[in-house]
Amino acid sequence: MKTENDRLSQAALRRHHIGIKTKGLRFRGALYVFRYNAGHYDVFLNNAYVMQLETSNVQEAIQMFKRQQ
Repeated sequence: MKTENDRLSQAALRRHHIGIKTKGLRFRGALYVFRYNAGHYDVFLNNAYVMQLETSNVQEAIQMFKRQQ
């Protein structure tokens, strides 16, 4: 799964009311990607699925992730 989308594809998706919310977090030397998906955040590490966090707020998702690690 590709974790980065170019700006043109993001603009095209926004035009169809499909948003892409992604945030990268460097944690303990690794880069985790938080991607919003239908009311929750999915967490990826090196394009591999790690976990799902039941929240719609990215900052809350990061705090929940750090508590679990």
